Amino acid sequence: MKVFHNSTTALTFAAIVALATLGSGCGYIRKVIAKDKLNQGAIEYNRGRNKDAQVFFKDATETDPSNASAWLYLGATMVKDYRKEIDEPKKKDIANQALGVYQKALSLANDNCIVIENALSYMAVIYDDMRNTAEWRKTMEERATSKCTKKDAKAQAFYGIGVNYWQCSFDQTNRYQDKALSVSQPFHYRKMDYSPEALADRDKASACVEKGFEFFEKALQIDPEYTEPMFYKALLYRERQKLTKEEPKRKQYEQEAAKISKEATELQNKKQAAAAAEQKAKEQAAPTS
Repeated sequence: MKVFHNSTTALTFAAIVALATLGSGCGYIRKVIAKDKLNQGAIEYNRGRNKDAQVFFKDATETDPSNASAWLYLGATMVKDYRKEIDEPKKKDIANQALGVYQKALSLANDNCIVIENALSYMAVIYDDMRNTAEWRKTMEERATSKCTKKDAKAQAFYGIGVNYWQCSFDQTNRYQDKALSVSQPFHYRKMDYSPEALADRDKASACVEKGFEFFEKALQIDPEYTEPMFYKALLYRERQKLTKEEPKRKQYEQEAAKISKEATELQNKKQAAAAAEQKAKEQAAPTS
């Protein structure tokens, strides 16, 4: 429905005015107009006309500032803008504006799970693009604990945070590898105690390992058969192995990593076999022409 954009909608608009007179007055009219602009913006957005869509969505937020969906869609057009921008300061500025728009959408969402889930997802994407790890982790955890997030998505969010912490440790230990040893001993002890800077890097890596375990466990509490966190738990034990000098402990971590990796592989193979059997059963049950 296009309320203001051609003469054929005059009767429709007149009907809206009549309803508004009987109902909530100007506030009702503004909400109807905003919804119309939102619909037109969605049409333009789906046609790939991002700038035109942005104008409609911006108009919708100005017409009815309480419309959470309008803010959500406006943010989507701004994400497209900053991703195309090559000037870094402008890119950062547009990205920050988009974050503000999504925060506005969240503040208006109430129990609208579509708005909440999409706003948090987009915010995580923006923080990731901006390499703002702390805010990315915070947003992902908010998504993982949201009542709007489905079970599988919660587990995936916790898993994603765990992988990020594993990467944090790996980046540190990888910098201190002995290249001569790494060919034959990829998990050799990293000497990270010879300077205050190296000690700080070791402490950072160790802290990230512990946080990684925490989030992989959260993912597995939701889905005990989620094999990806299991494989990464094994990799975290390898990180512990690289950070540990005492040989008995290093051997313990090596064995734990091998054990978890074996369990994850067996579970993965079992699930794949079950899926294949189910697919075969469906094919056999399907009618033949």
